[in-house]
Amino acid sequence: MYAIRIFWLFCGSCLLLLCSNVSAALTQEVVHLQTIEEFDKSGKAVPLPKANADLLGYIEKNLQIRFEVKQVPWKRAMDNALRDDIVLMGMSITSERAKKYAFSDPISANGNWLITRCDATFKFDSLDDLKGKLIGVVSGTSAGEAFDQQANKLFRVENDTGAGISRLQKLMAKRMDALVWYGITSDTKNMQEIINRNFESQHFNNDTGSAQAFCVLPKPISIVSNHFAIRISPKNQQLLARINQAMAKGRKEGAIPALYKASRN
Repeated sequence: MYAIRIFWLFCGSCLLLLCSNVSAALTQEVVHLQTIEEFDKSGKAVPLPKANADLLGYIEKNLQIRFEVKQVPWKRAMDNALRDDIVLMGMSITSERAKKYAFSDPISANGNWLITRCDATFKFDSLDDLKGKLIGVVSGTSAGEAFDQQANKLFRVENDTGAGISRLQKLMAKRMDALVWYGITSDTKNMQEIINRNFESQHFNNDTGSAQAFCVLPKPISIVSNHFAIRISPKNQQLLARINQAMAKGRKEGAIPALYKASRN
């Protein structure tokens, strides 16, 4: 009889614990978040980078919230965020965007680099060196306000709907003179090696006659900081303030890497 009583007490405790966990899950704050979609050569979506997933995981744990993450074309994500209370991850600040979106403290800083075929590279010291060229960009992204203002004026742009290594196929096919690549780095040679290695791993054709198909020009177009962003409202700005507190706490504890800045060379 005693053993039976203990058994039922144990079952009851498990049931209470299960109900408690279910109740917590149901009442947990859900935050809808969208970020840029990347593709491999077959058009398959690439998973969220580990650094981004780790950052979101830390914020979730710290704030007791749950991010519902979707990766979509960046232009669509920006439009979605203006219609609904959706957080964007990885947006840089421009004067036009600041009229519509509220921004968090920086997540990271990255350079906007030019990539060319190594058999058709050119000198880049200023935007004037892009005159008359066709430059590939991801639709809806910014490579800095100076670059954005000269797009389709000083030079032409070719818009891509998604990011990722598959963009390089257009460059290999000579459909553009260069493309803008978004990278957190101060070592362009290492970046160049990684890009070429990833391109080769996808079994793309290299018809440049060079050991490495693509060259990263040593000077970035710009260096920008990336942020969480959401349409402007008091409630949304309170959420960003909580996210800022979590990121500051994580950096102080060493759980989140310190803000990394690329080099202008």
